[in-house]
Amino acid sequence: MDLSNLTMLADYVPHILIIGGIVAASWLLERMVKPLSWILKIASSFGFVVGILLMVTAATVWSSFPDRYTPYLLVATGLALVLKPIKDIPWAALIALLVGGVCAVSVFLLLPLPETVFGISSTWIYLAIFLVPALLVYMLFKFIEDTLRLIGTLLASKPVAITLGLICIAQGVLLLLDRSLFTIIFG
Repeated sequence: MDLSNLTMLADYVPHILIIGGIVAASWLLERMVKPLSWILKIASSFGFVVGILLMVTAATVWSSFPDRYTPYLLVATGLALVLKPIKDIPWAALIALLVGGVCAVSVFLLLPLPETVFGISSTWIYLAIFLVPALLVYMLFKFIEDTLRLIGTLLASKPVAITLGLICIAQGVLLLLDRSLFTIIFG
C-alpha cells in the first residue's frame, strides 16, 4: 500500500476536524437540533471509523502542520471515538485464548506427543501447553486493556467528548478561515 496517498488528508484537516467534532459532540447536538437528531444518530454510529480517520490524519500531519497543537487535538478526539465502543470487549482474554490455542494446536500437529510422557497423560501436557502461554499473555494484555479502558472511559465521558467535539468544530471552522484557535489562545 502506498502511504504517500495519505498526505492528501493534510488538505482536509479542517473538514476532518469538523466531522470529528460533530460525531464527538453528537450527544449535545442531538438535544440542540431536534429535527435533525436522526442524522446525528447515524453520524455517531460511525464514531469508530471517524476516530481512525482522525488518528491517521494526525499521523500524516504530525510534523508538517503549521499549528503544532492541532495534531494533538486530532489524536485526543480520535482516541475518544475509537476507544468508546471497544473499551468493553475483553481483549486480554480473547488474545490469550488465541495464543494458547495456537500453541497447543501447533504442538499437537507439529510435535505430536505419545499417549503418556513420564507417566503423565498427553492430554494434561497439551492443557499445560495451552495454559502457560495463555496466562502469560493474559497478564500482559490485561494491564494494557485496563489502561485503555481507563483512557477510553475518561475521553468518552460526555463532558470531555462534548468539549473535544466543540473544540474540534471551532478549530476546523477557524482553519477554514486561515486562523487557529490555538494561535488565538496561546498567541
